[in-house]
Amino acid sequence: MAELIGKCGFYCGACPTYISENCSGCMEEYKEGDCFTRDCVIKSGIHFCGECKNFPCDTILTKPHTTVLNTDWLRWKKKSNANQQEQDHE
Repeated sequence: MAELIGKCGFYCGACPTYISENCSGCMEEYKEGDCFTRDCVIKSGIHFCGECKNFPCDTILTKPHTTVLNTDWLRWKKKSNANQQEQDHE
């Protein structure tokens, strides 16, 4: 199942294109420079974007086409992380 989680964190097993065998996943379909998120995850040595200590970063919140994740949820997550860090420092 882990191999069905894209570098952006999207579950490829729910993707109609992947299911119809018209896509073999981001590791097969893309090369360096095609996808910011894929490149960043590989460079960071993590499995997918959500494992990053900076998740969600400003880049995926502001740069078009860097993630398929819902931007409202990403903004909530960033705010939630900031609130948690403030509580940890108190």
